[in-house]
Amino acid sequence: MERCPVCRARFKDEPVCYRCGADLSVLLAIESEATALERRAVTLLGAGEWIEARRIAERARALYSSPLAAAVLDLTHRELIASEVQVLERLLR
Repeated sequence: MERCPVCRARFKDEPVCYRCGADLSVLLAIESEATALERRAVTLLGAGEWIEARRIAERARALYSSPLAAAVLDLTHRELIASEVQVLERLLR
C-alpha cells in the first residue's frame, strides 16, 4: 500500500494512518495474504503445476491486483494452451 485509502496520505508502514487515524490493519493483512499466495503460485510454476498455480494466482489477484499475479496468470494460460495443443497433436497422429 502506498497511500491511505481514506485520506490519501503516504503510507508509513504503520497499521493506523498518521493523518486520519484510519485502521489499515485489515488491508495490510489482505495485502500480506495476496503476497504469500503470489509466492506460492510462483513456486507451483517452478514445479510445473500450471493448473494449481493459476488457481492460486487468481485468488491472489482477487485480493490485490499486482503485475506478478497478472504475469503468473498469463504464463499459466499460455502453458495450459500449449499442453492442450500437444495432446491434440498426439491424438491426430
